[in-house]
Amino acid sequence: MSDFIESAKNFMNSAVSRTSWEAQKQLRLRGKQGEIDKLLEQRQQLLNELSMVAMNLYQQGTLTDTQLSRLCASVIELDHDVRTREGQLQDIKNEAYPADQFNSAPMPNYAPPPVTPQPAPGAGPAPQPGPTPPPGAQPHCPHCGSPIRSNALYCRGCGTKLR
Repeated sequence: MSDFIESAKNFMNSAVSRTSWEAQKQLRLRGKQGEIDKLLEQRQQLLNELSMVAMNLYQQGTLTDTQLSRLCASVIELDHDVRTREGQLQDIKNEAYPADQFNSAPMPNYAPPPVTPQPAPGAGPAPQPGPTPPPGAQPHCPHCGSPIRSNALYCRGCGTKLR
């Protein structure tokens, strides 16, 4: 029994040690990734400064490198396209719902179901279902004669309560 307890204790110590080592490793990995991210951020800032200098030289007409000039012209064209699309986006956001355009004209080939007055509560008996159809035959509404499902609570044709 003591061997089992000693073995379990060693196993737990090993598991705790491994977990601690993995946690330390994750901390080191995150620290190193943070350092890399900072360096990449500094690099991006330098590239942004470089592009601003090149753009300024291009706009002043003093940029002599043809590749840089071509890239600057493309950037200016993209900036123009972005501003155009931002304006279009704002126009869409400012659109109002044209309520008068969508009037409530009846839809073609549509007839609303007939409305049958329901008796007031206590005014008389509700329509009773007709005789039970023979097995295999589809039942029909006792009020309007529309085919109904055998377990339907209401008729789809006229809305009469069936049960």
